[in-house]
Amino acid sequence: MLKYETEKYKIEEIDGKFIGYEKEHHVLKNNNEVLIQDLGNDFYKSVLDGFNKIKADHIINPGDYVAIKINLGGGIHHIPSTYSDPKICEAIILAVKELGGIPFVCEANMRAHKMDDKMLKIRGYYDMLHRNKTKFVNLSYVGIIEMKCIGLDVKLLLPKILFHDNVKIISFAPPKPHWECGISCSQKNMYGAIAERRKSIYHRKFDRIDKTVAAAARLMSPDINILGCQNLCVGTGPHFGEPVPFNKLIISEDMVYGDKLCSEIFGYPYKFVKYAMINTNNVDVSYKLHPESSEMSQEILDLIKEKSIYMKEVNFWKRFLHFQYFVPHDFQYHFYPPFEFLFTEINKRFFKNR
Repeated sequence: MLKYETEKYKIEEIDGKFIGYEKEHHVLKNNNEVLIQDLGNDFYKSVLDGFNKIKADHIINPGDYVAIKINLGGGIHHIPSTYSDPKICEAIILAVKELGGIPFVCEANMRAHKMDDKMLKIRGYYDMLHRNKTKFVNLSYVGIIEMKCIGLDVKLLLPKILFHDNVKIISFAPPKPHWECGISCSQKNMYGAIAERRKSIYHRKFDRIDKTVAAAARLMSPDINILGCQNLCVGTGPHFGEPVPFNKLIISEDMVYGDKLCSEIFGYPYKFVKYAMINTNNVDVSYKLHPESSEMSQEILDLIKEKSIYMKEVNFWKRFLHFQYFVPHDFQYHFYPPFEFLFTEINKRFFKNR
C-alpha cells in the first residue's frame, strides 16, 4: 500500500513494514545564501536575530512540529566543543516557540552511546529540556523506514517521524574536523539520525561511509541548518581537538552551502569532502554570503587553519581506524562506554580542553 510519495522518495507499507525507495532528484535548494551570525551574551537574542535575517517565519509555520537534530552521540563527555551546546539549543527551542512551532530535540543511538536520561544529564540537556517543557526523542526507538538509497549497497533504517509533512527539521551541530570524512557539519549531523545503532556497518567498506552520509543528508534534508559553538574544536577531530574561541552561528537553508563555508573556515578543500561531492555531482559549489553577516577575525581564521586536519591525515586515519569497525557490536556497546573517561582526560591534558 502506497503511504506517501514526494519528488525524493516513495514509501510503501508492506506486511506492516515501511519500505522506502529513493528517486533521482536534485539535492541543492534554490537559496544558496549563508549567514554568519555573532553569538553574543544573549544566545536567545542572537538566534532570534539570525532567524529574522533568514526569514525563518517563511519556513516554520505556527503549529509545525520542529525536530532539532543535535549532535550528541559524536562528542566526548565534558568536552563541550565536541557536541551540540545545550545553551545554544535552548535558545533555538525558544526561538522556534516564538515562531509558533512545537520543538522537540532528537538524536539516535550510536555505537558506544545510548541516548537515554543518563546521557542527557552528562551532556547538560536533561534539566534544560525539562525547564523548557520540551521532549527528547530517541530516533532509534520510533517507527522505522527501511530506505533503499541510490548508490548505496545497504538499506538505511530511517526514523519515520522525520518524514511527516508537518515536521520541519533544524540541524544544529558544532562544526568539527573529522578524521575520516574531512569535516563534520550539517550533512554529517544527519548521519547521526540513522536509527541503526550498529553504525560500524557503514564503515566496513572504504567508500560506504561517504555514500551513507550523503544519502542520509539528502533524504532527511534539514529545513534550517545551524552550525555553531562557543569554542570551535580544531585538530584531529571529531574526538580530539583544541578549542579556539569562535562564538558564531552559521545559518543556511541549504546544508551543502553552509558546509561549504565551514570547509573554508577550516581550510579543508570542499572538493575533498566526498559525501558533499556525491550530493553535488562532483561540482564544487559556491555560496552567497548574507549581506547582514558578521565578519570573521582573520587572526582566528589563521589559527583555525593552522591547526586543522589535512587530506593526507584523513587518508591515514581512515585506513588506520578501519579494523575497529569489525569488532563485534555487543562488545562495542558494553565495553566502550566505561572507557569514555580516557578520551575526556586526553582532551583535557593534551588539547587544553578545560
